[in-house]
Amino acid sequence: RAELARLEGGAAPASREGFEQAVMASPDSSYVWIKYVAHLLSLGEVDGARSVAERALSTIGQREEGERFNVWVAYLNMENLYGEPPEEAAMELLTRALQYNNQKRLYLAALGIFQRTERAALCEQVLKAVCRKFSESAKVWLRAYSYHIECGKPDAAKRALDRGLVALPKRKHIKLLRQVGIMEFKNGDAERGRSIFENVLRNYPKRLDLWSVYLDQEIKLADLPRCRSLFERVTYLTLPPKKMKFFFKRYLDFEKAHGTAATVAHVKQRAVEFVASIRDGE
Repeated sequence: RAELARLEGGAAPASREGFEQAVMASPDSSYVWIKYVAHLLSLGEVDGARSVAERALSTIGQREEGERFNVWVAYLNMENLYGEPPEEAAMELLTRALQYNNQKRLYLAALGIFQRTERAALCEQVLKAVCRKFSESAKVWLRAYSYHIECGKPDAAKRALDRGLVALPKRKHIKLLRQVGIMEFKNGDAERGRSIFENVLRNYPKRLDLWSVYLDQEIKLADLPRCRSLFERVTYLTLPPKKMKFFFKRYLDFEKAHGTAATVAHVKQRAVEFVASIRDGE
């Protein structure tokens, strides 16, 4: 980063004195402060690192919310590793940090920190708090779902999804379910992803965005017969001509990339039949 590169002949500081110059030159840079903290931790100076983190929070301007947030997260990460004891020190700092930051964002950052260090009890504590406080946030319920999936607990994930659908305003249901479906495809459980998309499309059969995202996931898996089956279903939908044109083009592009002359011809014939059906209906 430029803040450090300008110092000591372009090299990052390698001493306390060098970092002191760096933070004086860039007092609002969380990057410089966090590097200073990391330097002291590498020397085993935990108390010194803690003192620098406190200085950073008292020095960085109040309007620099993003920079201050970065320092709080780094500080939390440090206490989670070096606190005495780590779990208590981390939760004590989190409670304090919640008074000064976007709480939802901080809770989710803390969950990531605790999950990476396999502190299951703290993860459950944070999840419970954030789901209670931000029960109308699709992002929060998605994170709860992903946490349980990543921990190998599909039943708990299902319960989190069900709770989320009860707590969320109905207008946010599709957003949550779409992201859960995508997540399942990415995590290797395509059948569960398909089940989610099929259930949503049963209730919202004309949602163009859902069909498109569903197709994206299947195409990534390169199961050609399954992709063709899905394209066929889409092209028999009763949608406005402009929207149908979009899907026919996608279908044609798909067959040009993965199919044969016969499959390309089939898509073109389907498009002709669709246009004819519109004319007959006029």
